[in-house]
Amino acid sequence: MKQENVNDVLNLLSSYIFKECNDLGVITLQQIHNIINILVKANIPFNLNISEGTRRLAKRAILTVYITPTFEIRKLYQFEEGRVE
Repeated sequence: MKQENVNDVLNLLSSYIFKECNDLGVITLQQIHNIINILVKANIPFNLNISEGTRRLAKRAILTVYITPTFEIRKLYQFEEGRVE
């Protein structure tokens, strides 16, 4: 990834993906769609794993954004209040 793209990724992550969603505590599907759209438009490689909840654990999504071959950022989002592992 070019240095300018790395800077764009860091700006993107520091603004919308982490800041706004962290303030909410629980994320909505619309916000997940917004995050995906931003990453796709910026041509940033990522994985999104969604786990359905159980009686013990909350529904959650794990977003992994690949910055370089040796550096990635992983963020856990909850779709509902509750415990996550």
